[in-house]
Amino acid sequence: MKGKTNQRPVLVIGAGPIGLTAALALRRFEIPATIIEAEPKERIRPGSRAIYFHKATLKHWEDIYPGLGFTFAKHGVVWPVKRTLFGGKEVYIKRYPAPNRNELPPFTSLPQVEAEKFLYEACVEAGVEFIWNSPVRQVETNENGVIVTTESGEVWQADYAIGADGARSVVRQSLGIELEGPRSRDRFVVVDIEEDPSAPLPLERVFHYQHPAMEGRNVLFVPFAGGWRVDLQLFAEDDAQQYGSIEGVRQWISKVMDKKYADRITWVSMYQFHQAVARSFTDEHCRVVLAGEAAHLFAPFGARGMNSGVADAIVAVKAIHAAFQ
Repeated sequence: MKGKTNQRPVLVIGAGPIGLTAALALRRFEIPATIIEAEPKERIRPGSRAIYFHKATLKHWEDIYPGLGFTFAKHGVVWPVKRTLFGGKEVYIKRYPAPNRNELPPFTSLPQVEAEKFLYEACVEAGVEFIWNSPVRQVETNENGVIVTTESGEVWQADYAIGADGARSVVRQSLGIELEGPRSRDRFVVVDIEEDPSAPLPLERVFHYQHPAMEGRNVLFVPFAGGWRVDLQLFAEDDAQQYGSIEGVRQWISKVMDKKYADRITWVSMYQFHQAVARSFTDEHCRVVLAGEAAHLFAPFGARGMNSGVADAIVAVKAIHAAFQ
């Protein structure tokens, strides 16, 4: 409704995993939570995206919504072995003990779409309000609070807001907060591959430095619930289209996996490394807090993006809770 003004205690911008976590944490502190999301509720999220969740992240979810961390653990996979090879020769191996059902595992791996489903269901149960299909156009702050205007002209006012709207954050840009840090020239092809349930591969995370079948390019294999994530690091002179097209992926996947997996590709994407952090995680009036990729862009190794974003959301909510006291 154009021109309508809505008042809420706290607004969360973005309904990805970080925004959902922030809203759930707000409800844990008995603070009303409203999420404004640019896309419709029935949005389709292609690919596995972030798939690896550290134990610390599972514990965060368990703390704000008892049982949620264990839900992730139940539906994800914990690989018992991780290996590192150099030039085809194994140089490192670690074996994990069998998971204890009564304890959170050291990590779990499942597609982001599944993670968002569990978080969304918890948010609905906790009484989070969702405003779908409402792209944010402008965010302004003053000493008294936050004013958020959507593309439709609807106006939302709040005491505080959490910007969890991703790498191209409208919240961050509206507040004039810049990202600082380098952007690597390294390019990676990331591929989702559906597992063959009749003859699955051993459940192992394997990192090949200078894979002999790929002329020395690095290749990473990570299992997740239902499939495999395969990352290929390109050389600077490589033709991205050659390696990143579906046909190109089929050709090199057949060199590093059983040839049947060339016909089980479900998603292909490309990325470059970023090491950028927002100049400030909050605005000059300390009314908006940035979280996740709205606040920082990390190289994916170590799964720092999603996991650090969850921690951001928890800290942001604790700060807002303290401010309300």
